[in-house]
Amino acid sequence: MTRRKTLISAFAIVAAASMAACSSGSGGSGGAAGKPQSGGDLVMARADEATSLLPSVPTDNSAIWIIEEIYSTLVVPAQDGSGVQPSLATKWKQSADKLSWTFQLRKDAKFTDGRPVTSADVKFSIEQVQKKSSPFAFIDAVITKMDTPDAHTIVFHTAKPWAPLPADMALFANSIVPKDYGGKSAQEFAKHPIGSGPFKFDSWTKGSRLKIVKNTDYWQKGTPKLDSVTFNVVPDSNTRATQLSSGQIQINEYPSNSSIKTVSKTPGLKFSSFPSSEVDYLGMNGSRKPLNDVNVRKAIRLAIDKEGILKSVYYDRAKLAGPYLSPTTWAHNDAIKPTKFDLKAAKAALAKSSVPSGFTTTITISSGDQDASAEAQLIQSALAKIGIKLKIKSLDPSALYSAKGAGNYDMAFGLYTTDIVDPDEIARFGGTFSGGVHTLYTWFNSPTMNKLADKASSGSDQASRKKDYDQMQQIIDDNVPYIPLFYVPGNYSYSSKVHGFKPGATGNYFLEKVWLSK
Repeated sequence: MTRRKTLISAFAIVAAASMAACSSGSGGSGGAAGKPQSGGDLVMARADEATSLLPSVPTDNSAIWIIEEIYSTLVVPAQDGSGVQPSLATKWKQSADKLSWTFQLRKDAKFTDGRPVTSADVKFSIEQVQKKSSPFAFIDAVITKMDTPDAHTIVFHTAKPWAPLPADMALFANSIVPKDYGGKSAQEFAKHPIGSGPFKFDSWTKGSRLKIVKNTDYWQKGTPKLDSVTFNVVPDSNTRATQLSSGQIQINEYPSNSSIKTVSKTPGLKFSSFPSSEVDYLGMNGSRKPLNDVNVRKAIRLAIDKEGILKSVYYDRAKLAGPYLSPTTWAHNDAIKPTKFDLKAAKAALAKSSVPSGFTTTITISSGDQDASAEAQLIQSALAKIGIKLKIKSLDPSALYSAKGAGNYDMAFGLYTTDIVDPDEIARFGGTFSGGVHTLYTWFNSPTMNKLADKASSGSDQASRKKDYDQMQQIIDDNVPYIPLFYVPGNYSYSSKVHGFKPGATGNYFLEKVWLSK
């Protein structure tokens, strides 16, 4: 998510050729380097800590990308984003009246406690996501009833024809947990979760590290190769880079852009950019004055020199963003272009606002994030030229996440990725108040957006669906609740001993395919 799949309407990775680039270093990014070896303990360092391992709860990528390793979903996105592939379900079919979908489950899947995965588990799991307390309740709201005619058949009845349903079943939130959480409360289960994925939960030291280990009974025989994966929480980007160079870790999740050149020239290390649906944005809290004024938001957008930030902070390793849906989806509205830097127009927009003489506000960034700090300083300098005094405040990543969720901020950077290959999820997540996080924590609420999202999702014709998504993107562009800044590839620096590491455009790590050479 913030993060980031139907056979009917899968997207093409149109940005792959222009956004993907591999650095020097022995062994290719995900390429072969001899016969895959079993064993080894992979350590990945990341800035943020997972918020929860209960699938129906989190919206943060730090949690999502671990959940996808511990649990299985009915289907999974193809690694290239071209559609969905079987997982717990071996086949699925829509009814003739298009008001139900039937999924057939594989018979050899087991939870890590030895119990078989059944349709009753699927039904219970989806019911948890449908609860109002779940941020992804909007995904499964169309499901009116679930039938379990036998242990390996689940039938989803929908309120209307629903093209994205197979894609929705690949969403991490729809991961399958044991019925009734195996006799535990949700809180107890979250402390020691049980899934049927390639890895199983081992331990979690809050604020430090989380470890998962190989599921030796995983239904996909021969995988995973790794014995374990440990996710270390290291907020400071310089520290992560140092740990990679010294061999303390094998993968640096989200390396600072300034470190990439050094990594590319260091023997034994490599850097890769993978096609991604990531959109980096500047969020503005529309529940606070004067950010609730659209002319203020337009002035801020016009005053930001995105091209300058792209060169000096991103080192041109991204693309200027226009509409809020990334180019990796067929729903991307390429008629909406990135707003050009224009101080004169910015001053004119502010003059029309409730604060024509300017005002003071705050941007909150994650402590230890070099890129965010540099970007904030550039925006601070730009806004000063139109009379807006911007103060920069730092919080540790978890505190910033909480502040945004509570609406306790003025402005903040963020990023989101889609988790499914159909645009339904991210169109709602980034465009509707009911899409899980109140329109990316901006509190922008448009009934028209909800109607368009519902209409698009119930259609089976891609061309007509795209017209609805085009309108949604135009509404966000006109109202500027947040500013899409850049379309960013998945950047990772890692040891040349790591093989098969190739995150999908949806963000899935597919760690069951990764192996370490000695």
